[in-house]
Amino acid sequence: MTPNPASANNAEKGPAGLLQQMIYWLALLLVITGLVNVTPAIPGWDGVWQGITGIDGFTLRRFPTEWLYPLIFVWMMLIVVLKHSIWRSWAERAPYLRRFGLFLDVALVLAAAGTALTYLIEIESVCLIDVMTGDRARMVAEALKAETEFAQLYGLPKPDTADDPACLNTTGPWLALIIFAAVVVFLAYNVKVWGLPLV
Repeated sequence: MTPNPASANNAEKGPAGLLQQMIYWLALLLVITGLVNVTPAIPGWDGVWQGITGIDGFTLRRFPTEWLYPLIFVWMMLIVVLKHSIWRSWAERAPYLRRFGLFLDVALVLAAAGTALTYLIEIESVCLIDVMTGDRARMVAEALKAETEFAQLYGLPKPDTADDPACLNTTGPWLALIIFAAVVVFLAYNVKVWGLPLV
């Protein structure tokens, strides 16, 4: 029986082809997420999704930027690593270089995740550590109480919301080190993606 060259070729390209498909679908889903995010206020659109989910006020557009941006950032860096993996491109090099390439691949994803997490910890509309410790709810209630007292004092309408208070628990002095380490990893990795002269 004569072997089928096409099937042999597909077997050789199996893992690489699967990876390319995964990159394609991750990138396509990223684009679709961006398009959904900028969907205009079409009459009845929000009502459709509220009927499907059963959640009042649910909308499938204009996602909260403080959550969307860090998620999209990590998502993009994951696509970059899968597409431009140094570990894969150095397959023919010495084992220690391949291990270094794998380290850079992992470091880029971890740096992106660390940057996104730091963003959520530092930004006043989230204050992730405060949310986890319970300080956030207390601080928001105190800020709303102060705004209400101010409004009553001057005969103004009672406010429903207050400005986001500053985060109580942050990365503090570690912020500069986190950002510096992330920038070093991004620039080191982008020597592979963009080339040394541009970096």
